[in-house]
Amino acid sequence: MFLENPHWLAEAYAEPINRSDTGYVWRNLWCRDKVCALIEANELNAAGTFLDHAAGYGLFVRLMRDNGYDFRWFDPYCQNLFSRGFEAPAPLAGKFEAVTMFEVLEHLPDPKEEVQKMAALTSTIIFTTTLLPNPVPQPADWWYYGLEHGQHIAFYTRKSLEVMAASRGYHLTSNGTDFHVLSKMPIRLEMPAPNFWERGLARFQLRASRTHKRPSLTDSDHKLIVKQTLAGQFDRNC
Repeated sequence: MFLENPHWLAEAYAEPINRSDTGYVWRNLWCRDKVCALIEANELNAAGTFLDHAAGYGLFVRLMRDNGYDFRWFDPYCQNLFSRGFEAPAPLAGKFEAVTMFEVLEHLPDPKEEVQKMAALTSTIIFTTTLLPNPVPQPADWWYYGLEHGQHIAFYTRKSLEVMAASRGYHLTSNGTDFHVLSKMPIRLEMPAPNFWERGLARFQLRASRTHKRPSLTDSDHKLIVKQTLAGQFDRNC
């Protein structure tokens, strides 16, 4: 379900992150746990390079780097505040182990085009969007319409995501609510969704407690940025 000719978008994006998004920090923490579990529970290369597309202020990238994963920031519309120095090169090119797109698809006038661009960069797209309930709610009865900010213009059923996946040779894995994966190879589920996500998170937390925990990039990133700043490689005030 989508809105034709959303002529108000320039006004809606006067603030890239709308002020009613009080769940911004909580959502990034939640996504960190989900993605860490997904990487560890499947055959993704944990030592590879990942991209967070439409990354906002860069909080998720910082959280993932703090957990030892080489995530890179990209967002043409928002300022990078938390992961400066770890931007993906523009224009985007090359291959990434996975691309994350959190709370993005509902903002897109042409989601098929954007997914196609990401498909050229990776074989795994991890994303969130809250699926349209059945029956379809009235405007005043569903918070996800976002009437107070006007930035949500496209809404998806599971079937629509299945069609999108199949048209590009992807498999769809979904928790049936708000967390989804498009992948070239099927995600190996140990039990039916949604319990898989909770079990995957438990496995990640167990691994994290062991001595072979992936080392955090927090300190090494700090030293790198300090070195680059002192060398004049970028403006210390940027």
